[in-house]
Amino acid sequence: MPQYSDAMNQKNRLQNILAYGKLAAALLLMFAMAYAFTFHLDGDIGVVVFSFLIIAPLLSILLAVFAKKRVSMQLRAPEYIAKGRQCSVQIQLRADGFLPIPFLRIRLAASAVLQVQDDRAVQTALSPKQPQEIEFPMTALHDGCANALLSQAEVSDYLGLLHFPLENLPQCLKIGVIPPVPSLTNAGVLLHSVSDAVLTQDEEEEESAAAFSSVSMPGYIHRDYVEGDSLRRINWKLSAKRGKLMVRMDEAASAVRPVVVLDLRMTEDEQELSMRDTLIEGALGFLVLLVQQGIACTLRYATEGNWQQRILETEDAVRETAVELATADFRNDGFRIDRSALQDKAGAYLIYTANPDAVLAQELAEFHDHGHISCIVPEQLQLTQIPHTDALWTIAADFTMTAVQK
Repeated sequence: MPQYSDAMNQKNRLQNILAYGKLAAALLLMFAMAYAFTFHLDGDIGVVVFSFLIIAPLLSILLAVFAKKRVSMQLRAPEYIAKGRQCSVQIQLRADGFLPIPFLRIRLAASAVLQVQDDRAVQTALSPKQPQEIEFPMTALHDGCANALLSQAEVSDYLGLLHFPLENLPQCLKIGVIPPVPSLTNAGVLLHSVSDAVLTQDEEEEESAAAFSSVSMPGYIHRDYVEGDSLRRINWKLSAKRGKLMVRMDEAASAVRPVVVLDLRMTEDEQELSMRDTLIEGALGFLVLLVQQGIACTLRYATEGNWQQRILETEDAVRETAVELATADFRNDGFRIDRSALQDKAGAYLIYTANPDAVLAQELAEFHDHGHISCIVPEQLQLTQIPHTDALWTIAADFTMTAVQK
């Protein structure tokens, strides 16, 4: 958003320079005409022309300066919108005092996540005590946090000679674009590898705990599965042996949760935003697959310089997290992967990234001995491998996943 604001400010400065240049040329021509009348044609008419050129513009400008302080504005928009849907940003204008506001020129701009359907400036007059409301339709093009702000808000004098920027403008609005949660149908191989990694570590935890319990504490207790029990407490190995579902009664025995990390960043580039959408939606779809298999998992993503952690056990929890991602700006704390994830009993780490550079590879090296590491990147990057990963997958815009490195 800062890059977008700088570009808009530069554009406004160029427009102002051009407008003031035209004004200066017009005033010079008018004064030349008055000079010619006064000293070469008719002095009386020249005096009248000079008076008009001085009094009328001064009065018009003074009234405009007084009027601009009487204008108040308010922005309103929905807090959330689903990707692909349309919404409107309303600007409510109100004028205090007794003088009408001659000409208001207003333009709305938004970050690349949103598309303003008509980015032309709206010009209107404003009567005292009669508020107006202007709507700017928008379309949500990409996932994540969007900003809408007034890129131009100015009032001109009654003669249209000068333009004055309005004061006390409202702050930019934040609009969250909710990513859809797709149904993945071709991620079975990746799901199988993650399940194997989780099962392997889960068995190691079980064997370690059983060995410890033989000398100091009772072993694990199991019972038959009852509808309503958490699927993550099912002992799949024992269930396979007995031919029926068995659940652990010891909560600590089922603490292995694969970790999904969103390594994303702020951007205004259209191609990068499209790749970011694919990664976000692909990750959400895969999280749904995990919880459908009874595998509880952890999602980690950064926003406003802090890492967020969400433990997901149901499809509803995944969809609620999609709403939370709508307001994320993906600014991290200087690390591309949450450092606290090293303490997780994950079994598997899945890193969704569109920037697989040397910095990420260095951070992945620290996770290498903590679990199976898979990187998922957009297929546009055309990578063949990433250091310190056990597997590399590409994901297409239609969420087709292809194994590149195994």
